Amino acid sequence: MIFLYRLAFPFVAALAAPYFLFRMIRRGGYGFKLHYRLGFFPRLDPKKKGIKRIWIQAVSVGELSSISKVLETLLEDSNIEVVLTGTTSTGLLMASKKYHNRVLAHGPFPLDWWICSCLAWLRIKPDLIITVDSELWPEHFYQSSLRGVPALIINARLSDRTYKRISGSSIAQKLLLPSGLEVLTTSERQHNRWTEIGIRNENLEIVGNLKVDAVVTSPRCSLSQSQLRSEFGFSEKSLVIAGISTWPGEEELLVETLEEIRRHQIDARLLLIPRHAERRKRIASMLQQKEVAHHLRTNSKKAPAENLVYLADTTGELSTLIQCADLAMGGKTIPPNRGGQNPIEPIALGIPLVLGPNYQNFHQTCGDLVVHDAIRVTDSAKEAKSSLIKLAQSGQERQRIGHQARDWMESQGSPSKQTLEKIYSLLTDTF
Repeated sequence: MIFLYRLAFPFVAALAAPYFLFRMIRRGGYGFKLHYRLGFFPRLDPKKKGIKRIWIQAVSVGELSSISKVLETLLEDSNIEVVLTGTTSTGLLMASKKYHNRVLAHGPFPLDWWICSCLAWLRIKPDLIITVDSELWPEHFYQSSLRGVPALIINARLSDRTYKRISGSSIAQKLLLPSGLEVLTTSERQHNRWTEIGIRNENLEIVGNLKVDAVVTSPRCSLSQSQLRSEFGFSEKSLVIAGISTWPGEEELLVETLEEIRRHQIDARLLLIPRHAERRKRIASMLQQKEVAHHLRTNSKKAPAENLVYLADTTGELSTLIQCADLAMGGKTIPPNRGGQNPIEPIALGIPLVLGPNYQNFHQTCGDLVVHDAIRVTDSAKEAKSSLIKLAQSGQERQRIGHQARDWMESQGSPSKQTLEKIYSLLTDTF
C-alpha cells in the first residue's frame, strides 16, 4: 500500500500545489527553514547513552498550545531530547519564540514523501514520534514501523469529515493506521470513533483534553484587565464582548449585537479575534462601512480613547487578550461555518461563552459543558444574538455561568499527567 502512496504523491502534490501556494503566499512566513520541508534537517549530534530523543509534530498554534504542559515537562528532563516540527507559519513562529533555545532542533515538518521523510528520519533518529490531534501521515508512520519506533497520537480527535472519510475506506485505514499506532484521545465519543476505524482497544486510551491543563486556570488579574482595557481604548466600566476565533459572517453578527446592546444604554465594547489574521482587510472594510469606531492591533497596540471595536489581527495572543472579556462568542459555530473552535480557553477563565449550533469538532466537551450549565448553546444566528444581549443585561447570570465553568474545569483532572505517563512508558519499552 505504501508503494502506491509513494507513486501517487507527486501527482497529487502537483495538482494541489496552486491551492497551497496561494495560501502560503497569502499568509506568508512559509520561507522559514524551507529546506526542512525537503528533509534537510541539521545533522544532529549522536545520542548519548541513556538519552531518549522524541520527535513531536504539532501542526499549528492550537496544537502547540495544547501540549504546552507536556512539552515543558519533557524539556525539563535532562534525559530527553526534543525535536519539534510544525506546518503552519504561525505555529512555526510561536515555536521559534518559545522553544528555539530549549529543543534540539525545530522547523517545518518534511513533506510526507519517501525521499523527504526518509532523509529527515536518517538525520533525526527519534526513539519515539508524537503527533497532535488528528495528524495521520502514511510515510511518517511507515518509517516509524520500519525502524521499530513507537508512534503516538496525543489529544487525538477525528473531525466529522475525517471520520467519515476513513471509516468508509478500508484502503485509507490500512494506509493511515499502522498496527502498532498508540492513541490517547479526549472523550468516549472520540474513543468510539477511533475504535470503529480500526485502532485496537489495547492501543487506545481516554485521557481527556490537554487544553484543560494548557490554559491558565488561576483567577484573572484585575490589574491586567485594567491594562488591557486601557490598551484597547475601552473604559474601566465597559462591558467587553469577545469574538473568539471568528470566521466570515460572525464578525458582522457581533457588530450588530454590539449596536443592539448599546441601544439599551449599556457601554458595550467589542474585542474581535479572527481565526485567520490575514482576513484583517475584509473585516476592517466591513467596520468602515458600518461606520463603527475601530482599531487594528497591527497598526499599534494602543487604541484611541472611546474606541468601540478592537481588531486583534495577530496570532498567538488569544489567551492573554480575552482576560478582559465579560462575555464571549465562540467562532466557527454560526452557519454556514461548521465545526467550532476549542471552547476551553474562555471556560478556564470563567468567561460566559455563547455558541451557535455548529460545534461538531468539540461535541463531547460542549455537550458536557451544557449538562453542567457552564455554557450557552443556541440554534441559530438570531438566537445567539439574543443570548448575548440577555447575558449583557444580567451581570448576575454572567457570574453564575462563570462559576459553573470554573467548577467544570476543576472536575477534569490532569490529562497532561496521564499523557506523560504514556510517553514515559513507551520510552521505557525502547531501552
